Amino acid sequence: MDKMIKSKRSIYNNIIRSKDLLFALAMRDVKARYQLTILGLYWAIINPLVMALIMGFVFENVFRASGIEGIPYIVFLFTALTFWNLFSNSVGSASTSLTGQASLLSKQYFPRIIIPTATVLARLVDLCFSMIPVALLLYIYKVNININAWMLLLILIIHIIFTLGFSYLVSALNVLYRDVSQVTGLLLMLWMYLSPIFYSISQVPEEFRIYFKYNAIGQIVDMERNLLLTGQAPSGSDILSAMIISLGVFIFGYIVFKKIEPLIAEVL
Repeated sequence: MDKMIKSKRSIYNNIIRSKDLLFALAMRDVKARYQLTILGLYWAIINPLVMALIMGFVFENVFRASGIEGIPYIVFLFTALTFWNLFSNSVGSASTSLTGQASLLSKQYFPRIIIPTATVLARLVDLCFSMIPVALLLYIYKVNININAWMLLLILIIHIIFTLGFSYLVSALNVLYRDVSQVTGLLLMLWMYLSPIFYSISQVPEEFRIYFKYNAIGQIVDMERNLLLTGQAPSGSDILSAMIISLGVFIFGYIVFKKIEPLIAEVL
């Protein structure tokens, strides 16, 4: 317990001391992705919206998929993709975040964990912009937001904790094994289809639902979507299990990162 408390304090102190660098790197990440484009940050809206329109047409019309009763499937799917992309895009970018900053890492010392943390922070900016078309779709299809939607902030914090932990893990491992970034891309694609993005957990056969409890990020996305679209509050046990798994992933990812950190400059 003492080690866990010290670990949390160490993370907090590292980030606080380097908060200016953290925000600077996050903003540089955002600008680097959009500064030479005509539409700029609007691509954060266009990409997931086009993806949702294509997948929505295929799954609804070809595979006859359905979502939540009374909620148009495009709204059901796009909302889930918006939250899923926060995790998927963060982890995908974080996997090469350290290897892509070799010149910066060789110039000066700062806590290396700032780099993957900044990557996740930059993707939070994308999430904010992506919520604009979500709000627009809710307005067009007259989907009312329930008072329980405030709980979305709590679930989103758990979401970020899980995302940070996984980002720390893949970013550190990719320094030693460059195949990790390639494997991460394949894993994320497979993970998306094994998560309740195109379907809800309630549609999964009863005998398989127990396995979805261990898919914390899938469970988190489903809770976020249900809160936003129906106001259905998740059970205390679902929140607790997602929180425990997310904290476990976060601590494990941080420990692995700190073990590899002394080797980063040498390897790069």
